Amino acid sequence: MKIRFFLMLLFLLSLNFESNAQALLNDKDTTFIKIGGAVRFNTIYTIYEGETSPLPTENRNGFFWDTWRFEAKGQTKNIGIDFEYRFYPGFNTHFVKKAFLFHDFSNKLQMQLGVTQVPFGALEFSGNSWWFHLPYYFGLEDDYDTGIKFKWQNKNWTYHFAYFLMAEPRGVSEPGYGSFLSARYSYDVIPEDGYNGNKERNQLNARAEYEKSKFLMGLSAQFGEIYNSTTEETFNHWATAFHSQYSLKEEAKIKFQFTHYDYPNSVDDAGNPVEHINMGAYGFNTYQVASSASTFSLGLSYEYKVDWGPISSLTFYDDYSYMHKYGSIEILGRDYEFVDSHQNILGFMVTAGNTFTFFDIASGINQPWLSSAFGGNALSSGRGENVEEAVGVTEEGMLNPPLANPTINTRFNINIGYYF
Repeated sequence: MKIRFFLMLLFLLSLNFESNAQALLNDKDTTFIKIGGAVRFNTIYTIYEGETSPLPTENRNGFFWDTWRFEAKGQTKNIGIDFEYRFYPGFNTHFVKKAFLFHDFSNKLQMQLGVTQVPFGALEFSGNSWWFHLPYYFGLEDDYDTGIKFKWQNKNWTYHFAYFLMAEPRGVSEPGYGSFLSARYSYDVIPEDGYNGNKERNQLNARAEYEKSKFLMGLSAQFGEIYNSTTEETFNHWATAFHSQYSLKEEAKIKFQFTHYDYPNSVDDAGNPVEHINMGAYGFNTYQVASSASTFSLGLSYEYKVDWGPISSLTFYDDYSYMHKYGSIEILGRDYEFVDSHQNILGFMVTAGNTFTFFDIASGINQPWLSSAFGGNALSSGRGENVEEAVGVTEEGMLNPPLANPTINTRFNINIGYYF
């Protein structure tokens, strides 16, 4: 009933455009085709758990091929398509990032149908760096799902309304890195041992943003279901966000976002309540994420114009995220509170024509990508005293509780990308 009401609301909104503007669009030749893409290379140097350690790939601390992607966008008879496919050679995975049809009902109202960006929080993303903010790593920044979305602009306001039947389709990956189902661009709830039935279904999104002069602010809401095909039962999840941006001058910007989400009735395949969910992307192993958390994200950036041959600007930034988790884990009759996560990215971007180079110092506490042991419990209970083992009781019968005061892990990252 809720979904039918929502779809009826979307239909009524689609009728809210000027007939003269519609006639103009119907008569106008809007045919075009654009082909593009990007090639990116990456190099890293890491200090994890006090030691220099590589990512869990064969690339080690060297220069390697990060990604290449193909993009196509076209339109004819006022029906268009927007498509992007990505390849990550370092992870032996490739997948669709976006693939949707679009139709402009007027110059104010557009519909998108297919694999499209979820309208939640700051768009296209809230971060300034190559890394995004922490919400990306639990599916609430630059997320893509399969469904229908409407975008309506009215003076200073922009509204988004969307219904997503499911997450984006999985791509192709190398089983040596992780689950086949994690071959995707954005993080989703995906099946894992003991949670094989959990899948995203029937998600509703609404977003409103107001922009005037140097200031913008917006609110987002999300409500959806997690269907477990093993128990044939469904539990809900919801999220909300407030985002804002202020331009001190044309070159300097401040971004802020508060995000809260909750999977209040998370269960495993046996129907037992749990205080975490399993998420995955990029063909890597899944990792645990706390069932409920609040995140604060702050980003500062300053663009400095230069005329140094091909180099036209340097953009300096600092992006910080803090994730406060609500939950605990019981080990041998004792409850251990979840330990919070932090991420800070200090760096700058060099713009030279179509080439963009990011120089980042990424630091994190309980950040799944900043550790010698990828993923694990970083975004749920926090890493254990033995970071190489799951939190709980090890196979050897040793107690491995969450580390109350984990160390800061750091990665120096350079990413060079040519976009065309």
